[in-house]
Amino acid sequence: MQRRHFLHTLGALGTAGALGGTGAQALAAGPGKGAEQADDSALAGTSGGTLSAWRGATPAFTLNDLDGKPHALSEWRGHVIILNFWATWCGPCREEIPAMGAVARQYRQRGLALVAVNYKEPLATVKPFIDKLPIDGTVLLDADGAVYKRFGSLGLPATYLIDRAGNARFWRMGELEWSDVGLHGHIEALLTQKGNATA
Repeated sequence: MQRRHFLHTLGALGTAGALGGTGAQALAAGPGKGAEQADDSALAGTSGGTLSAWRGATPAFTLNDLDGKPHALSEWRGHVIILNFWATWCGPCREEIPAMGAVARQYRQRGLALVAVNYKEPLATVKPFIDKLPIDGTVLLDADGAVYKRFGSLGLPATYLIDRAGNARFWRMGELEWSDVGLHGHIEALLTQKGNATA
């Protein structure tokens, strides 16, 4: 029986307009124009629809952690990154945190890092939530939602796989099945690519 995937949409029509098309068009194409069209179809076969190839440039950003310390995405250069956008009010986000953390732990020694970016919630909301349901990675605060918007997704959760050179390669809008063979195949493939070139 196929597992249902849930999604909280966030102003899909407005975001799609900003991307220059309908929501369906934006999802099919992936954000960004004029980016190098890397062929990722050979990477770990197919994910069975779990992940889509990313076709845009990778937005650089710097956000504060829960202690107010700024972190730039570039700090994780040399690691494969799971970049996950989430919120405390998002049921699917909450449901996938334990499984996402388990995957992060499974591959951590090989260079996988989890960066969980909270969408538009204050520290006073996020901190107690994390105390009760820890996220096994670095939690950052996207206080005004600007970074989330630059990645062009239309709902939560939204997850991106970023290679060791700092380039987003795959993404998923909606809850992931973290035990999915295709997902693990993509992670494995990116972990073995030590010589990624920057876009």
